[in-house]
Amino acid sequence: MMKFESHKKEFLLFLELERGYSHRTIQFYKSDLDQYSDFVYKNKIQFSNIDKDLIFDFHASLNSSVGPRSFSRMLSALRTFYKFLHTEGVIDDIVLNEIKSYPSPKYKKSIPTFLSMNQISQVLDQINKNEKLSDIIKLRDQSIIMLFFSSGLRLAELKSIQLKDIDFSNKRIRVLGKGDKTRLANFDRDTKDFLIRYLTILKKYPLIKTNFNNNLFVDEKDKNLSRDNIQYLVMKNLKTLTLNSYGPHALRHSFATHLLNSGVGLSAIKSLLGHENLASTQIYTHVSLGKLQETIKKSHPRGEK
Repeated sequence: MMKFESHKKEFLLFLELERGYSHRTIQFYKSDLDQYSDFVYKNKIQFSNIDKDLIFDFHASLNSSVGPRSFSRMLSALRTFYKFLHTEGVIDDIVLNEIKSYPSPKYKKSIPTFLSMNQISQVLDQINKNEKLSDIIKLRDQSIIMLFFSSGLRLAELKSIQLKDIDFSNKRIRVLGKGDKTRLANFDRDTKDFLIRYLTILKKYPLIKTNFNNNLFVDEKDKNLSRDNIQYLVMKNLKTLTLNSYGPHALRHSFATHLLNSGVGLSAIKSLLGHENLASTQIYTHVSLGKLQETIKKSHPRGEK
């Protein structure tokens, strides 16, 4: 946290001395960054390694007190701050791109794109038809897509899965979430089938004690996939569709949206997503509006009028 405060002070001095910003403007930046630093400190977040999910959670934590216009200003302040950190060599291109590409409320007031079952099937079929990929890589990539979609895992959670964490009998995975808190994530039968076929080709299924500590997802040389590797392969495959946003976060949000539209309560979704508070989950409630309107149109006596 001391490093964050040190970088913040340097940034505010930069705005004053290099950019020539007014005292009032600098105070706005300081106020926005103070709120962000409170969020970072409270949730034990590594500020130099953020992603869209973390920005989303920060946005959700402010939802009751900060409107779209104020958050747009706050997001602009964060982007400028992270550009400064990038120039100083504190963060890499990936982190900078995560915050630069996060949608501003004035352009997009809803959560990121969610995918239908049909679209997921298209992505899986496209991977299967790719003749440049080996059978192992096809099954690995399909397993990653399906696991994100059926379990709502965060990128960091999926990356860290080891074979000992998987309970195939009950279709559950033990993951280490935010704040080093352990939780159980569920997956469906189709995902189970993909995972078993993938691990069988790797000769790691049935699971045995000698490979319990192996990471689940690896490259063709059996080396653990990095965060960037997983991010890239998901984005590459989702870009075969026409979407507003791409990447693991879109699959995670799809998971929550489908649960909500199926009648699952917010408290249960909160638990399944590993959210700390309900405010982070409540942002999904707008997704049901379209389905509600469709139901009224079909069922209410005056629905067609």
